[in-house]
Amino acid sequence: MAVAFSTANAQVDSLQEYTGKYTFPEGSPVTEIGVIVENGVLTATSVMGNSELKKTDTKDAYELVAYSGLATFKRNADNKITSLLIQVQDINMEGMKAVPAIVDFRREILNLSFKR
Repeated sequence: MAVAFSTANAQVDSLQEYTGKYTFPEGSPVTEIGVIVENGVLTATSVMGNSELKKTDTKDAYELVAYSGLATFKRNADNKITSLLIQVQDINMEGMKAVPAIVDFRREILNLSFKR
């Protein structure tokens, strides 16, 4: 029983790197998508509705179940997720992952201390 619980926690923890707010360019069908883990399931949320993100065989690629589409997370050279590409029918849109305010604040403080 403890092993099953531990495995479930590890799966949720591995999904956490995908979570956050992704902002899309003006004129996109949605300007913001939130990615959360809800009851152990990776979920995309927007004003258009919510959808489970179901793992595919490709790393960082998930089926956008409710819309029969594909959500692909992109990484930078540091292996950090930086954007989300949504493909549904003939729509392709890419949104940038928003940096949490606390990270921006810390980065600003570090930049100020190095400039002295």
